[in-house]
Amino acid sequence: MNLKLRLNLIITILLLCIVAIGGMYTTQNARKNIQAEIASTAVLAVHMLDAEIVQLGNYTGWIDEPSGVKGSVFRLSSLSDVRHVKVEFFDAQGVLRDSNRADNIIEDNPPPTWFVRAMDTVTTEMPITKRQVYQAGNTVGELVVTPDPSYEIAEIWEDTKAILRLMALFFIVANILIYWAVSKGLRPIEKVLKALTELELGNFASRLPEFSLPELTGISQKFNVMAETLQGSVESNRHLTQQIISLQEDERKNLARELHDEIGQHLTAVHIDSAAIVKSTDLTMVKESAEAIDGVVKQMMDIVHNILQRLRPTGLDELGIEAALQELVSSWQQRNRDVLMTLQVSGDFLDVSEPVLVTVFRLVQECLTNITRYADAEKVDVNVYRIGNKINLSIKDDGMGFDTQIKPTGFGLSGMRERVTGLAGEFELISHKLKGTEVKASLPCVVKE
Repeated sequence: MNLKLRLNLIITILLLCIVAIGGMYTTQNARKNIQAEIASTAVLAVHMLDAEIVQLGNYTGWIDEPSGVKGSVFRLSSLSDVRHVKVEFFDAQGVLRDSNRADNIIEDNPPPTWFVRAMDTVTTEMPITKRQVYQAGNTVGELVVTPDPSYEIAEIWEDTKAILRLMALFFIVANILIYWAVSKGLRPIEKVLKALTELELGNFASRLPEFSLPELTGISQKFNVMAETLQGSVESNRHLTQQIISLQEDERKNLARELHDEIGQHLTAVHIDSAAIVKSTDLTMVKESAEAIDGVVKQMMDIVHNILQRLRPTGLDELGIEAALQELVSSWQQRNRDVLMTLQVSGDFLDVSEPVLVTVFRLVQECLTNITRYADAEKVDVNVYRIGNKINLSIKDDGMGFDTQIKPTGFGLSGMRERVTGLAGEFELISHKLKGTEVKASLPCVVKE
């Protein structure tokens, strides 16, 4: 069951409860009114009959009438208009001799049984009044006054039918209006679902309009902010992916050029010297060629070391993060002798997983590269320390800062941020044009398996 039908059903049940409570209240009042009218009518009828009994005197004609003939001096048939009580006279043998109710009266459109059962509680709540009739000290009969709510119930039923028709009409109209109001109120949800479907299909430009209800307006604003953030993140990831591919191609070109220009030339020199050794019979020339080959091989080893250093920090695997950073900083310091450099590493990193340590190394490496290119700094402080299950690092310089609100076009900053967030860490960049730049990062210590 959808929300629209569920809300409509809940409101309908509430209306039915209200109608039921109102019906119970009305029934209770009707019962009390019937009881009051019947009680007053019964009291009046009993007083009249008591007076008739006193005035009977010595009249005995009605006693001698055959038992099959109904009639008496009470003339109960004249009380047929008294509708709230039934008055009957029984002779000494218990035979009905007179009554104010005719046996052949058939009501037109009688009330339904359920309504009579709901209203007909008077006969059990009000007593039946009986009067013994005496003649010359002998019992000659009995008058019985019985409460009879049937006429009053019939009148109430006629009034109730009109009320029920009106209530049924009201119920139908109210349900139609409620269904329309609920449909109109839930219409914005359809727009929200449509917008979510658009996001699911990859249309991140989908936005919600501003709704009239304050609650839905808040949802609309939050959704639009989320969609905008998601769109920016997807575009940033797409741009980052393109940059990664471009950097990979650039790195491959550089490696190919170095292998061709440097390694290729050195291998050619080795080949020439080795061929000279093979052909030469002069030991002096052989020794010179061998020394030349040795020098070329050393240069090739340096070139290969530099290439491997760019691809993978070898000191990190062999000596650990502290030694790898020391080597990185020393190498950087040799190229930037006019910059005051400090490095502080504290904490135990032996149980930290490799991806976290590589990320720490690459962050420091990228920051030092950026400082060399852009900062024109005189002092650089690098601080890496572990506290509990967190590795914190800070790289701070006193050089030229930049506006952090301007989206960077390069891969450096975005790459660092992606590395940190990819490990569920936190990245912060603080920069002022005259006070330098500080990069802060906090990484969780993922333990080696």
